[in-house]
Amino acid sequence: MAFEFRLPDIGEGLEDAEIVSWYVSPGDVVERDQPLLEVLTDKASSELPSPVAGKVLKLSGQEGDRIKVGDVLIEIEEPVTSPPQGNSLEQDTKIEESKPEKNTSHNEEQKNFISVAPKVKASPATRKLARELAVDISSISGTGSSGRITNDDVRLASESDGTSSRPLSPVSNNETSSPPVQERSNLGFMKPGEHKVKGVRGVIAKNMSAAWAEIPHIHSLDEVDASLLIDFRNRLKKVTRQGASKITPLSIIAAATVRALKKYPMMNGHVVGNPAEKIIIPPSINLGIAVASESGLLVPVISEANSMNIFELAEKISELVELAREHKITVEQMQGATFTITNYGSLGGRWALPVISLGQAGILGVGKIEERPVAVDGKVEARPTLPIVLGADHRLIDGDVAEAFKNSIMNDLLEPLNLLVTE
Repeated sequence: MAFEFRLPDIGEGLEDAEIVSWYVSPGDVVERDQPLLEVLTDKASSELPSPVAGKVLKLSGQEGDRIKVGDVLIEIEEPVTSPPQGNSLEQDTKIEESKPEKNTSHNEEQKNFISVAPKVKASPATRKLARELAVDISSISGTGSSGRITNDDVRLASESDGTSSRPLSPVSNNETSSPPVQERSNLGFMKPGEHKVKGVRGVIAKNMSAAWAEIPHIHSLDEVDASLLIDFRNRLKKVTRQGASKITPLSIIAAATVRALKKYPMMNGHVVGNPAEKIIIPPSINLGIAVASESGLLVPVISEANSMNIFELAEKISELVELAREHKITVEQMQGATFTITNYGSLGGRWALPVISLGQAGILGVGKIEERPVAVDGKVEARPTLPIVLGADHRLIDGDVAEAFKNSIMNDLLEPLNLLVTE
């Protein structure tokens, strides 16, 4: 019996999706809930698990093709568990006897069924690379966050004939600076030649082109003495309450941004239509946090951030960033942002002019915190400073509002104790 697995509606209003990568081929035997393929919508990528166990008969579509909701993705031949005739008890006994013993040897297992590798923490792109390099991904020790396996781990395992080791990570004891920037060559890994614009890169290209063409950007650049911000972070991390251990400079910046958005709701709004037809000011603040993943930039969203204190914000940011990097973020968790923060400082950058997303009026870019010369009481001192850049939609935001909004953020970063005061 052939089971037809059709593309489900994995997101509100989803009409179609792109096939990013097939994990199986015709002839493979799959288990129930085993990932079959990765698909990409306009918001996020998702792994689709098999709803049944059986043998793959046919794949519908190639990598890069777009398919509509309801279209057949794959045909799977389900095993016949019982014949139409015969004693059911006797048949159950035969079926049970035909199952391989749990402690059989590896060779004996291969005669009975194709085993499925245990679940490991790795993105779809990393799994695909492992298949291309013929590396057993389950045998690799991941060096990413929470043991996540990266593309570099796979390549190292391939170069060492299947044996991998954990490279040493740089460690900084300087509490007044950002963590050292680690090389992430896997982010831009692409061989020489012609490549089709698809996957997450294709979605980014489409959205950024539309945003840059439609939104008249203005940018304002500044730099903040981050001495008290760093001290505030260090003190809060010692507090024994939920979320305190997750406090980072980014979460402090996010809390200051939410306070500023409450004061200047126009920065939380957006313009509808091109040319502009109306202005929407949402009742809640849904904060997008840009995250660099191996397949491209993802923006998980903290819904109703205006109802959270700094500890709750820190915990939610940590949770969503981890999900995005693990490619476990859902479409729903990446929808509805009203304002975005992009932290290119974590990658070593100081200044940038970030692009505002469609459906928003602004974006805050933050650079790397490090010691720079600062004038203090007429003298020059080396102090940790934070570069910040505010991008705004000039159809809605004029310079006075943009500066007032940015100054509100800067004032709270200069005196972070303000963030513990409930307004």
